[in-house]
Amino acid sequence: MEEFFEIQDLYLDQLSSERLKTRFLNRVDILLWEPFFEDNESIRFLMHRNDLTNLELSQNWINRQLLRYQNGTFGLQALIDKKSKMVVGHSGLLIQKLNNRMEVEVGYHILPKFRKQNYATESVKLFIDFAFNNGLTSSLICMIDPNNEASIKVAQKCGFAFEQSIDDPNYAMSEKLNIYRLNR
Repeated sequence: MEEFFEIQDLYLDQLSSERLKTRFLNRVDILLWEPFFEDNESIRFLMHRNDLTNLELSQNWINRQLLRYQNGTFGLQALIDKKSKMVVGHSGLLIQKLNNRMEVEVGYHILPKFRKQNYATESVKLFIDFAFNNGLTSSLICMIDPNNEASIKVAQKCGFAFEQSIDDPNYAMSEKLNIYRLNR
C-alpha cells in the first residue's frame, strides 16, 4: 500500500467538467448528505441500516471518506453543480483490494432529487480523465451490485465492460458483485 500513499498527493479536488466541480468532503457534508439515506433506493445496494438513523448513516459515510483521504486510499468527493452551487452527489476514486490486488475504483452516488440528469455519467468521465491523464493507473474498475441496473448503465455508458462476478458476502446487500473494467 505504500505506493498509494505517494500517489495520494496527486489526488486533487477542484476538478471541473461542463456542469460540475468537485471538492473534498468535510464534516459539514454530514447534514448535506443525510437526504441520500432518506431514500431506501439509495442504500438498497450499499449497506444494511443496522437500526442506524439517517444522520448516523451519513456520519459514518462522510467519516469513511475522510479516513480514506488520511490513509492514502483516495476517497469520494462532493459534486457541486456550477450553476446552482448545490451538492448533487459524491464521486471519486477509491483504492480497493480485489483478488489480492490493489485496484482503483470509480465510485459514484447521486442524491435522489438530482438523478436522471446525467450527473453520474459526467462525474465518472471526469474521474476517468483525471486518473488516466495524471498517470494514477492504467486500469479502472467499478464494483456494482448485479441488481443495480442504473449504476451498470452508467458504467457501460462510460466505457466499462463486464469482467467478472465475484462472491463477496461482506459487501453491502448482495453476496455477489460484478466487476466492470476500463483500460486505458
